[in-house]
Amino acid sequence: MIGWLQGIVRVRDPLSGVVILDVGGVGYQLIVSWQTFAEVPEVGETCALWVHTHVREDVLALYGFATPEEKQMFLLLTSVPQVGPKNAIGVLGGFPLGELLDAIAQSEGATLERIPGVGKRTAERIILDLREKVERLRPAAQTPPPGTGKKAPPAPPPSFSDDARAVLVNLGWKPKVVEGVVAKAMDEDPPPEGLDALVRRALALLMER
Repeated sequence: MIGWLQGIVRVRDPLSGVVILDVGGVGYQLIVSWQTFAEVPEVGETCALWVHTHVREDVLALYGFATPEEKQMFLLLTSVPQVGPKNAIGVLGGFPLGELLDAIAQSEGATLERIPGVGKRTAERIILDLREKVERLRPAAQTPPPGTGKKAPPAPPPSFSDDARAVLVNLGWKPKVVEGVVAKAMDEDPPPEGLDALVRRALALLMER
């Protein structure tokens, strides 16, 4: 079982949420949440991720996380009935980890329901099963993950807006809603720097609706 990997970023695909790390000449493909994806440095740079190896009869998949706390939260989410790995990655991508833990601890079901793919019953079950369990993760999650050495990207050109819209639609948000929040994020002064920052800001706006 693989629990942690450090290597050179060879692929960083925002549309699929996939990162490939070259570790000693072997490429490991990892599925990550958007929150973790935004912490992954550019292609050619070194990156370290905590890893969960998901094995079923017909599937062997690796899931990557920026922090051990996010990995632990993924495992807690997948312990909830009807919440599989794909749903768990979607939930983790919706909020910074600290905000997600706060929403669960404070029984804010309506907040969780804003995440695409999370209905009322799923949100209620997540809160019921995890409200007490997330308390031990909250102190560590209040601080941002350690720096990855990622260089600050340049301000986003117009094409970044198209890429951001594609990422958000791929995450399950409706195109019309996405169009509005991306435009609103780009109108801020200063605008978000780079695709990662733009998507993160748009996600924050979506969760405020």
